[in-house]
Amino acid sequence: MTFARLICGAVLFACATAGQAATPQTPPAAAKTLKARSMSSSVRLEYTDFSKLYGSRTVLTADSKLGTGQATRFIVSASAGERTGAATNRAAQASAAIDHDWTERLSSQTAAAAATSGLVFARTTVGQDISYKLGRGLVATAGARYSSYGLGNNVASWSGAAAYYLRGAFVSYRYSLYASNRFGRSHSHLASVRLYDRSGGGYTQLWAGHGTSLYEVELPHSPTGRFTSIAVQRHQPIAGAVGLNVGVNEAWYATPAGAFRGTGVVGGLSFSR
Repeated sequence: MTFARLICGAVLFACATAGQAATPQTPPAAAKTLKARSMSSSVRLEYTDFSKLYGSRTVLTADSKLGTGQATRFIVSASAGERTGAATNRAAQASAAIDHDWTERLSSQTAAAAATSGLVFARTTVGQDISYKLGRGLVATAGARYSSYGLGNNVASWSGAAAYYLRGAFVSYRYSLYASNRFGRSHSHLASVRLYDRSGGGYTQLWAGHGTSLYEVELPHSPTGRFTSIAVQRHQPIAGAVGLNVGVNEAWYATPAGAFRGTGVVGGLSFSR
């Protein structure tokens, strides 16, 4: 199963996101919380165990976000992953993204990634998100992404999303449509809510997903089916600018070849200054 774009078992860092970590990232507009000329970094380890004979996957990721001015932010990330099953495959991936505020309402995120193997991550991915602030707290986003897994396996995706920011929370929804020259068309829904602590800087976030984008599961005999997923993650400040991130996720897959599920955990640390 490829998992760079896996969402709770299905796709996306710097969408993520796609493409993609087992625990999805926040909407692009949320990146604006990084202050000018400030920097934050994080490291996380994700592990997912798949039922029956579908093996497991492990991904270690380190990333840094740098605000170079009032309008521009850079994000760089490096990952190492292993996928077990009928065979064991390992790969490394590097990615970069640029967030830029063109006006008070219009912003964009441009992302690209490259990996050493299409059996773990997408070999190459390029993506573009455009966000527009419609009103107080309401942001709309349109996105497009193209990924190549090698051996003629290419996937294009288009998405539309909305996020509403309010005091102490935000909610978001994203619909994605995929077109794979190997598995045809599919789609996915992803909804999320984040609740901030009243004090202390911590927060809890929940994601729920559903769709038919099973080409990411790499089932050569079952290109059709559906998935349902749920994930929860907690960010807890522990000392000064250091925070602990822990989460769990579960995904259920139904295919003509049978049903299976993936159970995952994620843990890591974040640093900011």
